[in-house]
Amino acid sequence: MNLSVRELELLRPRLRDGLNFTVQEQGRERVCVIEDPSSSQFFRVGLEEYQFFRSLDGTQTVAAIIARLARDRSGETFTEHEALQMLRWLKDHHLLAVESDRATGKGEESQRAWAGAVKWMNPLIVRIPLAQPDRLFAMLARALKPFLGWFGFFAWLCVVFAGASQVAVEWGRFTRGFNGIIARDNWLWLGLVWVGLKVLHEFGHGIYCRHFGARVREIGVIFILFMPMGYVDATASLGLPSRWRRIAVACAGMYVEFFVAAIAAIVWASRPDGAAATVLHNVVVMGTVVTLFFNANPLMRFDGYFVLSDLLGIPNLAPRGRTWFTRAVSWLLTGVRKLRPERPASREEWIIALYGIAAWVWQNIAFVGMLVAASVMFRGGGIAIAVVAAVAWVVPAVAGFARQLGGQMRGGMGPVADIALRLALIAALIGMVLFVPYRKTVVARGVVEFGDTRIVRAECPGFVGRIHVRDGDVVAQGALLMELRNEEVASAIEKSRRELEAQEVRTRIAYARRDVAEYQAEMAKVDGLQKAMKENESYAGTLKVRAPIAGRVSSRTLKQALGAYIQRGEEILKIGEATGRDVRLALGQDAEPHFKAALHRRVSVRIEGRGGTFSARLERLDGNASRTLPHAALTALAGGPLAVQRVQDDAPSQTQSQGQLRHELTEPHFGATVRMLSASASDLADGELARVRFQSPEKVTLWGELRGAIARWMRKYGA
Repeated sequence: MNLSVRELELLRPRLRDGLNFTVQEQGRERVCVIEDPSSSQFFRVGLEEYQFFRSLDGTQTVAAIIARLARDRSGETFTEHEALQMLRWLKDHHLLAVESDRATGKGEESQRAWAGAVKWMNPLIVRIPLAQPDRLFAMLARALKPFLGWFGFFAWLCVVFAGASQVAVEWGRFTRGFNGIIARDNWLWLGLVWVGLKVLHEFGHGIYCRHFGARVREIGVIFILFMPMGYVDATASLGLPSRWRRIAVACAGMYVEFFVAAIAAIVWASRPDGAAATVLHNVVVMGTVVTLFFNANPLMRFDGYFVLSDLLGIPNLAPRGRTWFTRAVSWLLTGVRKLRPERPASREEWIIALYGIAAWVWQNIAFVGMLVAASVMFRGGGIAIAVVAAVAWVVPAVAGFARQLGGQMRGGMGPVADIALRLALIAALIGMVLFVPYRKTVVARGVVEFGDTRIVRAECPGFVGRIHVRDGDVVAQGALLMELRNEEVASAIEKSRRELEAQEVRTRIAYARRDVAEYQAEMAKVDGLQKAMKENESYAGTLKVRAPIAGRVSSRTLKQALGAYIQRGEEILKIGEATGRDVRLALGQDAEPHFKAALHRRVSVRIEGRGGTFSARLERLDGNASRTLPHAALTALAGGPLAVQRVQDDAPSQTQSQGQLRHELTEPHFGATVRMLSASASDLADGELARVRFQSPEKVTLWGELRGAIARWMRKYGA
């Protein structure tokens, strides 16, 4: 549609049928919102433009319309050039009826069919319309009308406050419920909860939309990574005159989910741990955290986007931002000056430009995250799904850009070689960022210990009777540290002594009878009892705990140990060098290869709460991973990074016949030791937290790191 100013004298354009016009208040300005029901798009124009558009009835020429408006406004109206620009704007947004079969011919129809087919090919995002539910929502809106006003809002506030209070009181228990929340045995419950909440969510949109008088055109389901999310086409609410009613419709889904989640939280707090509590916990998490992450995010075209658009007073924020960003990228890729977008000059234009950039970045991050998640979740099949989805994602964008590029080339755009070079450089840059190996900086948290630390463990279980040292004491090798009491061991020794004495009597009797065979048999029994006696006495001797090496005692809980029962193998205290310092690390399985490659190399250590760094060397790496707690300061019990869980020993003890509860790591970790080389490190106290940093000799790729991060997240919450 290439128009000249002279053609305006002959052209009789007409607006498309079916467009809806609504006058609204945008801040202090009155504007007209044009609704295109066929594409569910809305456009904001001024009242003067609205009067011009409404005059396009196909019976008047543009020149006659301009002349009539000039008479009505005492000469103040649009120029012919401005009228030409408005007609071009109407044409670009497919709002003119003059777009006949010539404008939307076979080429455009085939392009639309191809775009639709590509969308259906994308296995990560599939949209399926189901019904036209306007009559159903009209009936529900009438039935629920008493609860859709201020009374219902006050009741909602009370319930949500009560639910939030219950979660706050049981916060520790609530956070523990996240462990294993996406485990395979919880998938069915998560799916059922998700579907139920999303049905209520979409019903909330539909009911409030009809309550305020707007039609609900369509209801359906969107599958994102095979996870169903319902949708209701409540875009007719954008034509409501009241901004706050439009915001209420946009927030209605989250409003309903928060209400259901609050009721679930109240019931969850009164139930013991079990299957029912797990389902209720799922409802609370899905109805609050997940719905805020998805639906309240303004960078996706969900509820938060429409709220933001109304609060800013900028309709069609997403398509306008996308148009600005597309033009900017096309200009950067091709260097064509006429593609260069105008620099934002007003607040609204700056918001549109910044939103276009932010939305593009977020949507690409989210889509790449879904690709990686699919490849991790579904393994071999997931890689195939990710490839198909990536093709379905990239092909439309590349095809659209190619069409635009072809059009520009036909219009005499310039050297094709420059464009090809730019595209090749960008493709190479993306490939380098994702797949070129690099050496990452590895950071691990640890805790300071005395150098060459030896852990003193109980060889024989017992109650702590006496403690002969204090935390920080310097002791010699073999010094008595602690005495334990074990009545069972003492009774066993006494029983062995009596059995030995009785056996010796039987041996003397056999000797007096001069029965050689009987005597030899009885002597063999004596030897066995003497050997058992020595073993019992040696075992009982370990109740006196002695220092295996000379060094400094380390134990923050030594004072509280008096009278406590210590299991066999349980840590009592630590002894290390009086001057040397080590840093003890607990490494996840993903970090182990980097530390193995850096063994015996220099690393830097930063102590939390102290300035500067210390020179150190990675001295030792355990060969096997373990769930044993490396140091209390590193565990979540003391605010550290390592998650722990309670387990029950099967073996009975003197304190608990059913077994004793203890803690272990939720995931196996490798132990590592870093030897401090700086002389000033001798001033460090045992138990201080540290961060070890070094550049790994092992090379990684950004794509591999993304896969590993998602795999770790899924392993953590899916265990």
